Amino acid sequence: MPPTGFLGWLSGMLDWLRSLFFKREMELSLVGLNKGGKSTLVNVLTTGQYTEDTIPTAIVFVVDSADVDSVPAAARELHALLEKPSLKGIPLLVLGNKNDLKGALGVTELSNAMNLKSLADREVAVYSISCKSHNNIDVTLQWLTKHARA
Repeated sequence: MPPTGFLGWLSGMLDWLRSLFFKREMELSLVGLNKGGKSTLVNVLTTGQYTEDTIPTAIVFVVDSADVDSVPAAARELHALLEKPSLKGIPLLVLGNKNDLKGALGVTELSNAMNLKSLADREVAVYSISCKSHNNIDVTLQWLTKHARA
């Protein structure tokens, strides 16, 4: 039996919002302070479900592996991010995107350029992918599925 009253209205509103997101393509940057509710908002918008305790289960960091000059800045940002106590021990997936372009760094080169071997306190995986040609998207999804909360 569907919810009635305010809950029914809220459920209908969430269904309408979800229909907007899944019928249109958009880029969205969701930013905010730690524990501000970003993950909770994404869960509510995508699944309609609210969970009290949302903790990160995996970190995914995407790098333009064809823009070699930007990799040192990406490495600094990643290492600064990983210093946050709330992210201690959470598995890390680094995706070197745009491997379809000439001169893109491979897995070993990207790992070295980003000093990923220094991250001994967590599981680290690195994949060379291409969103454009869908190269290695399957292994990316497998990694995410493996690290999803049961």
